Amino acid sequence: MHHTISSLIALAFIPFARCELKPVTTVDESSLKIFQQGIDRICSTSSFSDIYLINNEDPSKVSPYISMFNFNRPVTLRDFRYKGQFQIETCFVAFITSNELSEVVQDHIERFALFIAVLPAGVMETVQNFASMLYKCMMYYFYYDPVTLAGSWTIERGGKRIYTLADVGTGNTAGWNLRGQTVAFLNMDPNRATAHDIEIGQTMAKRHNGTFAMAQGLLQCFDYVYTAIYATSVGSFATLPEMFQMCFLVPRSAPKSVFAILSDPFDYYCWGTFIFTIATVSVLLSLFGESYRQYNVGLVFLELVMNALNGPSHRFYGRFEVRLVGLFMMMNIVLLSCYQSLIISLMSSARYDPEIDTIEQINDTCQFQRDLFMQSLGYRFKNTIYTYRRYESYEEIWANKICLMVMCSDLSTGHALVETQSNNFDDDMDNNLERYFRISKARIRSSAVMYSIMNFSPMRTLIHRYTSAYSEGHLHHLPLVKAKKHSSGQPNVHESIVLVTMRPEDLLIVWIIFLIGCGASGAVFLLELSLVWVPKVLLTIRLNASNKLKMVKRSFKKKKEWKV
Repeated sequence: MHHTISSLIALAFIPFARCELKPVTTVDESSLKIFQQGIDRICSTSSFSDIYLINNEDPSKVSPYISMFNFNRPVTLRDFRYKGQFQIETCFVAFITSNELSEVVQDHIERFALFIAVLPAGVMETVQNFASMLYKCMMYYFYYDPVTLAGSWTIERGGKRIYTLADVGTGNTAGWNLRGQTVAFLNMDPNRATAHDIEIGQTMAKRHNGTFAMAQGLLQCFDYVYTAIYATSVGSFATLPEMFQMCFLVPRSAPKSVFAILSDPFDYYCWGTFIFTIATVSVLLSLFGESYRQYNVGLVFLELVMNALNGPSHRFYGRFEVRLVGLFMMMNIVLLSCYQSLIISLMSSARYDPEIDTIEQINDTCQFQRDLFMQSLGYRFKNTIYTYRRYESYEEIWANKICLMVMCSDLSTGHALVETQSNNFDDDMDNNLERYFRISKARIRSSAVMYSIMNFSPMRTLIHRYTSAYSEGHLHHLPLVKAKKHSSGQPNVHESIVLVTMRPEDLLIVWIIFLIGCGASGAVFLLELSLVWVPKVLLTIRLNASNKLKMVKRSFKKKKEWKV
């Protein structure tokens, strides 16, 4: 019996006798140090408060690096079955050990998030393909040998290996030598004047051995972006020394007519006072004047108007009449001299009607196309067009007083030395837009302007530094002044005032005023004659008619007498 039990125990240990014990491969200390240093540089504690950790839940496929790594901050676990929202400041560290896990990790690769893949060298190609499909700009790889577990870092931009670990992070030398790489900026507002943005980017690239480029769309690789809507931005923000506002593209005022220009030197109160003075003098002369006493007030009023335009027309009698008319003539001399000098000075430049520069004027004058989105935000105007109409030209839009609410910046619209904000439309539209429309001075909904710096960009520290330096040094006006110097030959800039010799054609308004005065004097003279002679003619006609009637009656009487 005892022999039988011993035989069974011996048979049970036969398989274990055939197994060979293999030594467990451990992570090299130098590789672990490089890995720890890279995580601290790329996902710095100052920028990322926590880390999203993606790992395979199968214990047999756990990465050897995850158990030996110290993150020094809170960690959020995610696996390939989890899908949900992620925080704005997101740093993903994915420990990928097989091609199967690399196929499902695409559900966690947000395009604008910072993504670090820790994987064996054989799995790297699969993750690179997924990153290329998602137009992932920056990818950080720590790949290791699956046998020796010796690893190193590689950083790719647009699928090309360009960076080293020393170029990333917040160290003393990190990010300062771009090694010929490109700093890319994306402008999402087509109406924004980008002179300030280009100046910052070019200065940064020039001082740190790099180049600067403007990205053309979201599918291109960029390091920081300007957009008026930051709701979906993933990254850190750098404040700019300007304000984002909602502006109004309004029609320009129409040129004034000749008659409007003739009335410009004096306001309505001056013209009203002048007419009231003529009426008062007319009443006094018709009541107390020696020679004007025989005329009514209307006739005297017309006489004084002609006197003001063309001088006196007859001799005056009496001390009161001479003194009163003399004072009136002296007033006319001073008044007309001022009027003529003001007219000549006003005609030296074009005269326009008042511009639309207040919210009240915009609400009363402009017409807006119906926009349900703007109405939901509270923008409701008095004159709203509910039907769609196609306009053939800018002149037709200008004639119908069509206005548009656009995004703008106070730095570009408020700078006196730079072309108007509507210049930015000239690249996409006809140049006539500048001729018929302008940006109104009315502004609503001001908010701070910021750069959104992508978390995945290794130059985020550099961009923060230069943006703050330009703001603190008040250098934001310098690029606009430079842009003014280079655009002096463009048609839309404000030209300097120059002295021009006056020509005979420029005095055409004087000839027009003279003709108007002659015509008015002739009309007043004819009206005066009509007021004097019409009653006499009517009286003569009435007397002739009565005389004829008397003669007819006499002839009838004589005929009756002859018959009798």
